[in-house]
Amino acid sequence: MIITIGGGEINTGETRKIDQFIVDAAKKENPKLLFIPTASNDAPGYIDTVKSVYENLGCTVNSLCLVSSKYKDSVIEDLIMSADIIYIGGGNTKKMMEVWKKYKVDQYLIEAYKKGVIMSGLSAGAICWFKVGHSDSEFIEGKKDADHIIVEGLGLIPYAVCPHYNEPERKSFDKMVKDLPFASIALEDNTALVYENNDFRIIRSDNTKDAYIFIGGLKTKLTAIDL
Repeated sequence: MIITIGGGEINTGETRKIDQFIVDAAKKENPKLLFIPTASNDAPGYIDTVKSVYENLGCTVNSLCLVSSKYKDSVIEDLIMSADIIYIGGGNTKKMMEVWKKYKVDQYLIEAYKKGVIMSGLSAGAICWFKVGHSDSEFIEGKKDADHIIVEGLGLIPYAVCPHYNEPERKSFDKMVKDLPFASIALEDNTALVYENNDFRIIRSDNTKDAYIFIGGLKTKLTAIDL
């Protein structure tokens, strides 16, 4: 199962119902959660927040800090493969995917998914599971004339995705995906796509937020399950 969150503030409890859903999906008394904060450059405050939130939900939390720490390949593989839940943080999607390839994290994550580990994440941590995603990486990098770009993910979910779709500037996604030969999903903050057995459903922690699907340029609001 993969649970991809469109956005929301984890530190203020906006996504708490979705976070609880992620923990419950592991179907274990004290699941081991591995947080991978690559997209935020291993921001210490972010690590502390995720640790606090998920420990309060009954998890044992560890972090894989690929930017700020060095690991042997065997340690990276063991941390990923021994987790019950993997949670990917938000930030710079483009840089995150580059770092993952350097350390073979992309390969290990695909192996862990096939093994049955619960995969999850928010924003960049949502994009990474899809074929491609609508990313603000250029803005995060401070590029001159920055624009939203399409970044390739792991392809475990065979669609395009746009997180934070409630933000007005994200509407460029509509044109970007118009001619894609596969469906595209737009997730507003506090909504999440749950992908299981080659099908998906939408859940949300805020009933004022929505998700949409684009097929052949046609946009349709998706039915969401309120948590």
